[in-house]
Amino acid sequence: MADVYEAASEDVVEQAKANKGNIFARTVLFFNQVIGELKKVTRPTYKELVNYTGVVLAFVTIVMVVISLLDWLFSVVVNFTFGA
Repeated sequence: MADVYEAASEDVVEQAKANKGNIFARTVLFFNQVIGELKKVTRPTYKELVNYTGVVLAFVTIVMVVISLLDWLFSVVVNFTFGA
């Protein structure tokens, strides 16, 4: 499978070198490369999507709590040091 991608990528490189001066050919080549890369993308299943979403939300929540605690701690230290 990797050999197919390597051969295709070498062909694309050769096309890019051949179309060095032609802006329209380079534009078409660019969009062909984008479509080729998008065909390689796999979509997650619904179960994976829910799992990944939960992981991201949990991580963001934890980071939010840590930053809030650090903000509160620095506020206490600054108020103690310079103080009201």
